[in-house]
Formats: sequence, C-alpha cells, structure tokens
Amino acid sequence: MKARYIRVSTGAQNTARQEERQAKDEKVFIDVVSGSTPFKDRERGKELIKAIEENEINYVSVSSIDRLGRNLYDILTTLEFFKEKGVILKVDNLGIESLIKGKENQAFKLIISVMANIAEMERDTIFRASA
Repeated sequence: MKARYIRVSTGAQNTARQEERQAKDEKVFIDVVSGSTPFKDRERGKELIKAIEENEINYVSVSSIDRLGRNLYDILTTLEFFKEKGVILKVDNLGIESLIKGKENQAFKLIISVMANIAEMERDTIFRASA
C-alpha cells in the first residue's frame, strides 16, 4: 500500500500544497511538528513506521525532502530505515524515487544528501532569525 507523509511546523500552516499530488489510494499521515523533531518521535511518524514494520506500507511519497525533517542525520536515518524495509520513497518536487527495481537509486542518494543539507541549513537560518 502507498502512503503520503505530510508535515507542517505549526497548526497555522496549511497542508493543501502538500496534498495536491496525493493519490486517492494513498494512506495519509499528517504531523504538525517542528522539522527538528526526529521522525521516529513524531506521532504520525511513529504510526507510519509501525505500518511499514507490519508490511502495510511499501511506498511513501513526500512533497519535498524537508518534510521528513530539517536535520541531515535524522533524514538519512529515516531513509536508511525505508531502504532496509524495501520501502520506496518518492520526493514529488524532484520527481525521483529511492529504489529502482529493488535497488538503491544512486542519483537519488546524491541529490537527497545535498537537499537534506540544504534543509538543515534552512532550519539553522530560521532559528537564528527568530533568536
């Protein structure tokens, strides 16, 4: 089964932009939590992990990689978990999937590493601007 993971930082933010590409057969997991909170510690993140571990979910879509988080290590840890479980991650704004025919997509790995670094830098910039 397919899933879509959506995250916004505050309840004042709208999820509509992230829901635009949602397929009707996707189970949706929506978290309202800071991107600095580890994926495994988020309420809906925990539910998605459980569904993956119970072999209910084998494909996850996100609108952009920063929806998984704003911490490089946490994003890479989440991606490694998906890979170990054979779950394909699709990042909509990049139009790329993590696995191709069950094998790791090397282009995905490179691009996501760069994008995850950018997400972390953006988080640091946001934090400094609000301090």
